[in-house]
Amino acid sequence: MEHPYIKLKPKTKIFLLEWLFIIVSNVILMYAYYFFTWWGLGPYLRTGIFNDYMNTGYIHLEIIVQGILFGMMFGLINFLVDNTKLRRKSFGAIILVKTFLYVIAMTLSGIFVFVIYHVFSIIPAEMINSIMLDYLSISFLMSASVYLIIMVLIINFILQINRKFGYGVLFSMIIGKYHKPRKERRIFMFLDMKDSTGNAERLGHYYYSRLIQSCIHDLTDLIIRYKAQVYQYVGDEVVLTWPSKKGAKDLNCINLFYAFEQRLIDRQKYYAEQYNIIPEFKAGLDEGIITVTEVGDIKREIAYHGEVLHTAARLEKMCNNLQKNVLITQNLVSILPAEDGFDKEFMGEFKLRGKELEEKVFGINRIA
Repeated sequence: MEHPYIKLKPKTKIFLLEWLFIIVSNVILMYAYYFFTWWGLGPYLRTGIFNDYMNTGYIHLEIIVQGILFGMMFGLINFLVDNTKLRRKSFGAIILVKTFLYVIAMTLSGIFVFVIYHVFSIIPAEMINSIMLDYLSISFLMSASVYLIIMVLIINFILQINRKFGYGVLFSMIIGKYHKPRKERRIFMFLDMKDSTGNAERLGHYYYSRLIQSCIHDLTDLIIRYKAQVYQYVGDEVVLTWPSKKGAKDLNCINLFYAFEQRLIDRQKYYAEQYNIIPEFKAGLDEGIITVTEVGDIKREIAYHGEVLHTAARLEKMCNNLQKNVLITQNLVSILPAEDGFDKEFMGEFKLRGKELEEKVFGINRIA
């Protein structure tokens, strides 16, 4: 039976949550500016018609409408910059472009508020004209500009930190979830480019780095779609992880690899023209109990420890010898749902380096 609600795609859900965070943060920070000036500096600022306007209470309408409108444009600016060719520009160039667009967005949102005032005759026209004169004073423009810059920096900083650690991880760090080591069941995937040494020698370090950038760019939205988290980028290798239930559900951990493989096939013309190479990847996956904790003081991050990581890494290295693109363990096979789209081929039992017992290994083949 169909659910009565529309199920959002993970990437859309994350975008909407970010947008909601931006809008709410804008309203809160704009109210903070109002309270700082009204309560702290009120005796120096509340003069004449501006004082009358503040006392009408319409300042709250202005803050809410302008905060929501600017927040919506703020989120749209970030979305457009992050999903167009601008994202490939230097960090400094991106900051300049965003800053210019933010200023335009704030100006338009302010104009929109006063258009509402005028169209609906909420406050007298002479009061609007006087308020505009007060707003355009040098002291107000300087004060508002500095606060706008701080507001933008705070919101973007939180968004970038959240993306760096992975969605949802920042909150766990804030509340101290991993301050002390704790055990979790997780799936790990070690995803590595085939013939990486040969590709690096053929392309040289500069173009090889460009190739890796392009591949990771094609992988990124699939990471979001299949609910994975990036643990590490190590050279041309990407280490992904899922909580076991989330990774096994709908075969997210397997579907991600084959969706990435298909993405590279669909874009092989681009890779052939740009690098004269059609990149191929291989992956090793394992599931089990690991220990997770925060490490570092100068550079803090979440670290995972346990045999699961070592096993997944060794399976990825075995892919070439066994002529398989994906190898997984019995532990992972046992929690995966039945799926007609993939064949689990038993490859044998292998004594992996550093482990006492032999490991049952399965190759995953996509059924045409």
